[in-house]
Formats: sequence, C-alpha cells, structure tokens
Amino acid sequence: MAKAPDQQGDPPWFRSPHLWVSSSYFAEGFPYTVVNSMAEILFKELGASLQVVGLTSLFHLPWNFKFIWGPFVDGYESKRRWLLLCEVVITVVLVGLGLLAALGAQTLLPLAAGFLVLALLSATHDIAVDGYYLEALDDDGQSRFVGYRAAAYRVAMLAVSGPLLWICARVGWTAGLLLTAVLMGGLTAYHVVGLPQVEGRRHPWRALLAPLTSWRVLPFVGAALLLYAVESWWALGASLSMKLSEIGEAAPWLAGIGIGAWAAIALLLALLMVLAWLPRLRRRLDAARERGELSEYAASFVSFLDQPKIGVVLAFVILFRTGESFLQKMRWPFFDDVVSLPLEVYGVTNGTIGVFASFTATIIGGRLIARDGLRRWIWPFMLAQNVLNLMYMVVALLPDPTILSGAGEGWLAYAPLTLIIALEHAGAGLGTAVFMVYLMRTCDPAHKAGHMAIVTALMSLSFTLAGVLSGFLAEAMGFAAYFGFTFLATIPGMALIPFVPYLDGRAKAPAS
Repeated sequence: MAKAPDQQGDPPWFRSPHLWVSSSYFAEGFPYTVVNSMAEILFKELGASLQVVGLTSLFHLPWNFKFIWGPFVDGYESKRRWLLLCEVVITVVLVGLGLLAALGAQTLLPLAAGFLVLALLSATHDIAVDGYYLEALDDDGQSRFVGYRAAAYRVAMLAVSGPLLWICARVGWTAGLLLTAVLMGGLTAYHVVGLPQVEGRRHPWRALLAPLTSWRVLPFVGAALLLYAVESWWALGASLSMKLSEIGEAAPWLAGIGIGAWAAIALLLALLMVLAWLPRLRRRLDAARERGELSEYAASFVSFLDQPKIGVVLAFVILFRTGESFLQKMRWPFFDDVVSLPLEVYGVTNGTIGVFASFTATIIGGRLIARDGLRRWIWPFMLAQNVLNLMYMVVALLPDPTILSGAGEGWLAYAPLTLIIALEHAGAGLGTAVFMVYLMRTCDPAHKAGHMAIVTALMSLSFTLAGVLSGFLAEAMGFAAYFGFTFLATIPGMALIPFVPYLDGRAKAPAS
C-alpha cells in the first residue's frame, strides 16, 4: 500500500491530503446530490406528472448496483484515471443537462436519459474515489482523514440542496446547471495537478470490452437491466403492480422495500451461496490461475469471501448501524407529534448544529483511531453511538415531553433538545469514524475498489430495512418502548466485536 503523501516528505501544498481528500469527496457527493435531490425538483418545475416525478427515484439504482462493475475499476487503468475520466464526462453531461433544461417540458425524456448517464458516471466515480483513497493512504492516513471525507461529502450535499437550489430558483435551471458544470470542471482541473500518482496503470480501457461481453458478465448486466425494467413497469402502474399491491396489503412493510434494497438482499444471498461453495471455487480458481485463465472479475468476489471470519465480517457490516437506522426514521415524527418541536427549530438544530457536531466528532474520532488504533476506540465509540439513543426514550417517558419545547424565551427555550440532538449526532459521528475505518480494512489491497463497492452495498441493508419497519414498530410499541428497542437492536452488532478481524490492521488478522 502506498504511504500517506504527508509521510513521504513535504509534498507541494496543492497535493496535501487535507486538500485532495476534501476535494475528491466533495466531488463525490456533489453529482450524487444533483441526481438524487435536484432531479425531482427540476422535473416538477418543468411540469412533469407526479408519477414521472416519482420515477426519478430510479436514478439511484446505479449506486445499488455498482458492486457489479466495481471489479473493472480495479482491473483496468488506474483509480486516478478512472476518477479524472468520470469527472470530465460528468462536467460535459451537466452542460448538456443545462442546455436541455432551457428547452422546457418537451425535453423530459432526454433529460431523464441524461440524469441516468450522470447517475452511472457518478456511481463509477464513487468507486474510483474510494479505491484511490485506499491506494494513496496507509492505514494511519485512512483513519486520520476519515472525518475529512465524511465532512466534505456532507458539505457537498448541503451545497446542492441549499445554495445551489436557491441559485436555480433565482437565475433559472439552465444557468444553475451550467454553474454546477463550472464547479465540477474546477474540481477536475485541480485533481489533474493535485492528485498524486500512487499506482501504475493496469490493463488499458480498450481491453475492457472483451470481459464486458463475456458470458460470465452478461447475465449480471441482463439481471440489472431486468430489475430496472421491472421497477419502471411497477412504478408506471402495469398489471404487475396490481399483483404486488395485493401482497402489500397483506404485508404493508413489503411495499416500502424498493428495488435498491432488493438488490442489496440479492447480493447478500449470492455472497452466502458463493461462500457455501467457496472450497470448490477456490480449487477451480487455483487451477485457472495456473493455466493463466483466471478471471479478475470472479477473483474479486471470491477473494472478498476468502477472508478470515468472513461470516462475522458480513454480520458486523450489516448490523453495525441497525440501531441508528431505526432511530433516524422516527426522530422527526417523535419531535413533531410528541414534543411539538417547530419544524424550523428542528431544521436548525438537526441540519446545522447536529451536522456540525457530527463533522467534528468524525474528524476527532478518525485522528484518535490513527493515533491509538481501532481496537483502542471501537468500544467507546460504538457505545457513544448506541447508548445515546436512550436519551430519546427518557424524553418520551416524561409526563409532558412538550415542556422541553418552548419553555422559555427565544432559542434558549430549545436548549435541552438542541443538546440531545447534538450529542446524538456526535455519537453517530464517532460511530462513523469506526465504521469507515473498518470497512476500508475489509478490502483486499489487490481488489480495493471492488471490495469497497460490495461492502457499501451491504451496509445499506440495515438502513433500508430498518426504515421500512420503523413506522410499524413505533406505532405498535409507542415511542418510549421503540427508542428502547433502538438500543437493544445495537446489541448483536456490539456482541460481535470480540470476534471481528482487522481490529489491529489487515496484516494482523487472525486466520479463520
């Protein structure tokens, strides 16, 4: 693994990891938010029907399926070249979207195609950025800068959903989208000179066409296209939707599981099936390697499963943020229905003070892990993430929770709730530092990008499924018991800590 640039002497100021880590993850979050937040507003402003606006949620699918092409980013060219290529084309696509927006409602179909291309490019850019981060920094550097990457990504999301949308409302969508292209182009220009060369080139891009058209890969591509078509058919109200609605009436929680969640579930089931056949697959791979016929694509998935204690790793990745996932979905309904907290106050406390607390805690957590090691801090940080959920249970148990909402003058009236939200976000930030460092350690150095795409797809499982079940559980249990349950849901993940590998670094992982 390459050493952290700041440990190779004194790099030029413009190649400081503080700068390029922040800029690359800002560039990762920026197009993501354009696709997942701005598209639906643009379509509505152009007069699209509610059904069409709802279909913009399909643009998120490339992030759910990026594990399919993640191994190709590992096997061809370099992560830096992938990153720069994606940013150049993203800039061009943003210019095209801006020009199409000027033509009005008659361009909805071309706009949809453009946003889909932007989503595919952005998801691929995510893979390249994560892989480059793992290549450019050693274990200590990855831990030290984990807070910067999380903060930069979140700032990009806030920039698009706040100031950029305001600019679009003031000067029009064409000018606003062209401004996003200028900003993306500026980031690209900086990355051309600011990203250090940390790895050699692998196979050229032209060699990529051969494996893409092989019989081993085409079924995955076909499955992705089929799922996309089924989701579109479902959303458009075809007869399949009628059948599925009957299932939804019998089990309403199923209706909340989108195609992305099913993709993550399918990935987990596929990994478990491969794990069951791993000894036989390993023998076949060894034989193929001896013949010089080893598929890098297959090797990426099998090498991910051929890790020590892989069952514990999979369970830990999925369970790590279960309690937080249950909490997040019901936080605002609780403050609205039970505490009577005004929305504008919640927006400031949660979206500003809470986010700042999360940024700060993640940066501090990453630096402490870099200094003392993951094993030293995993228990304190996980407890900080999970135990603080009980603060909401305490509030729900008060005889009159509204006493915390406006019992005084001005903003000081909301000081207790602001403190609770800030502490909870700070605990979540410390948990984020642990989780990001651990995810990076599950990635084999030979397959960094592919493995990171797999674990990030799996980590979404708990968020999606907890979000789907949260409303039903809160209604059945009441908020006090529900928030107690959010803590109990964290216990399985914490119980795995004594058994998970990589707490002392990947090289020191015990054999299975």
